Amino acid sequence: MKAYLPSFFSFKQAQDLVRIGRKHDGGYLVSQSDIDQTQTLIGLGIKNDWSFEEDFSRQKKVSVVAYDASISEKYFFRKLIKSAFRVDNLKIFIYWLKVFVGYKKFFSQSSVSHIQKFVGLNSSSKLHCTLSDTLQTIDSKKIFLKIDIEGSEYRFLNEIVSNEDKFTGVVIEFHDCDIHLDKIKSFINNFKLNLVHIHANNNSPIRLDDGLPLVLELTFSKNAMTADDISLPHELDMPNNKKLSEYELLISD
Repeated sequence: MKAYLPSFFSFKQAQDLVRIGRKHDGGYLVSQSDIDQTQTLIGLGIKNDWSFEEDFSRQKKVSVVAYDASISEKYFFRKLIKSAFRVDNLKIFIYWLKVFVGYKKFFSQSSVSHIQKFVGLNSSSKLHCTLSDTLQTIDSKKIFLKIDIEGSEYRFLNEIVSNEDKFTGVVIEFHDCDIHLDKIKSFINNFKLNLVHIHANNNSPIRLDDGLPLVLELTFSKNAMTADDISLPHELDMPNNKKLSEYELLISD
């Protein structure tokens, strides 16, 4: 199925893209050059899937800091116990067992931490902090930033731009693109890192009147060598929903 993007999405594709994270939903294409230059990975939004953070740290020994106030070890343990009483569906129990064990294994490492906070809102609530708050805790200017926080990304795009010198690369999942196009355009135009890849999330629909996909995964790079020839979807891309057709992206001239 074809989807269409306005001309301000035009970009040069990184020549060293690799897939980080699991197959289908949860994996992103990023530049290997950025991975090589990274010292710290900040993951905003992990839910039940930290495969990106885990895979990234396999590629390069980095510190990992994940932010998400919606989950915890206790949360996964409760899910596991609750699923144990679902005698009608053993698969649910096995799923939550794998999640619980996987969480404990990954986040028990000395170089990996999970901060139970939502990033983006400047609030007195202990569950919230700003992006600037997170960056102040990290003594590095070689940070890779992954963002998948279901729409809250728009709250701190300006902070990303104002701290752009600290980032080796950034991958952002933009939600509700139809009502935030101006914000996305401004961010692309003002952010110093290069846009090097775009993928449309096929879990979300396409706007009928102009073919705009409502959820986009954008990858930005400081270090990648780029080329004019682009291929969308890239050969390493996978549909987020494997039961649905991948979107073929076309960018207006």
